[in-house]
Amino acid sequence: MAYKRSKYLLISRQPFTSPSGRPVCLGYSARTARYIHLSPATADHLKSQTIDALDEATLRSLVRSEAVVPAEEDELAVVLGRLQASSAAPQARRISIMPTAYCNMACSYCGQEHVKGGFRHDRMSRMIDRVIAAIADPGSREVRITWFGGEPLMAMRTIVDMSGHFVPEAQRLRKKYVASVVTNGSLLDERKLALLHDECRVEWVEVTLDGPAAVHDRRRKMKNGRGTFDRLLNLLSTVIREDRFPELKFGIRVNIDLENEDHTSALIDTLIERGLGHPRVQLSLARVHSWGNDVSSVELAAQAYAEREPEWLRTAQSAGMEIPLLPAHPKETTCIATTRRGELIDPSGAIYSCSEHPLVPRDRDRGRIATVEVLGRGQPRPEGAFDGWYGELAERRWPCAGCPFLPVCGGSCPKLWHDGGQPCPSYKFNWETRLELAAAANGYRRQDSGQHV
Repeated sequence: MAYKRSKYLLISRQPFTSPSGRPVCLGYSARTARYIHLSPATADHLKSQTIDALDEATLRSLVRSEAVVPAEEDELAVVLGRLQASSAAPQARRISIMPTAYCNMACSYCGQEHVKGGFRHDRMSRMIDRVIAAIADPGSREVRITWFGGEPLMAMRTIVDMSGHFVPEAQRLRKKYVASVVTNGSLLDERKLALLHDECRVEWVEVTLDGPAAVHDRRRKMKNGRGTFDRLLNLLSTVIREDRFPELKFGIRVNIDLENEDHTSALIDTLIERGLGHPRVQLSLARVHSWGNDVSSVELAAQAYAEREPEWLRTAQSAGMEIPLLPAHPKETTCIATTRRGELIDPSGAIYSCSEHPLVPRDRDRGRIATVEVLGRGQPRPEGAFDGWYGELAERRWPCAGCPFLPVCGGSCPKLWHDGGQPCPSYKFNWETRLELAAAANGYRRQDSGQHV
């Protein structure tokens, strides 16, 4: 069989020396999300498409990682076919629940509109029934619940009450149940963490810190004027140091724009000093983008952000902080908006396919696709605006169709593309530097300097 180099294989121009002294080139196969160690000769054959010159053992290894593929294969069709198949598969259900649309913060870059109000009892019962039906679906093997907002912990009682129905049902039916919460962290304390961990089976808590104390408290203002940085950092530091709730992992998100980019390194240093360079803590750096609002005065251009990011990645990596360099798994589906097995339910009982719709004034009404009152408890949600995303990519309507990172990115955010944005992840622009950081983590040295990366 004739083979060709996959268009989803990236090979760094930088050569390295392995810990054993061998010259090595590094690659990354996005089809399988694998790092690949290549001899210089193999790398040259891949770059020149002289695949027939490879020895049989090397060829077999490259075929397994899908760094090379059959010459006649339509790779875009294969990648999109996998995304479509996994998006349609019944095994996993992804349901985001907003127990409240209100938030106690007034962040400077937020494009959401927050209103007070919680669930009516009858509506809450219908929501519970809908999730129970998803758990009971004979085709489903796992249900992933994300508690979202607004600020979801302002409705902590609702989270506990609803979880009290979901968790026992999943256990009874022997279905995998995974819960996470996305919170600003202002209301977190050890008692709430205990409830989330023990009763709600939350495995992941994501909080946001936008800089050192003064910067964070200025950007992420509480509506009552109080700061949150010190309290949240003290809590996280104590939990990690004392190994409380050992199965609970934390994500620390940093939203970065022109106002705080020069403070990001100081924040990372502070996190490390406080013991958060720990396997249970994952750092996530994110460029601020429009969420239906105008952030043009502070937004960093994608390439400008990608040029700054490696200094932050190096700082975090040098201290042992867990930070993703390149995706470790191919995408199963781009997001809940590209699978009818995913949905968001807001406090009014409205069902959305996209998590960026319900709190954005211009999108709230047009994004609503059903309500729990009219949709059958076990009925899949209707099609939303982006369920045809993979068809659009097949028609090459978006640059993602030609991007080597499509298998691990999936197009990032269909909504932002449709809104005229460019939501490409930063690794599209700085992947070679990220490969160098991955090399350094494994003891490789740059050949040009003889020094560790």
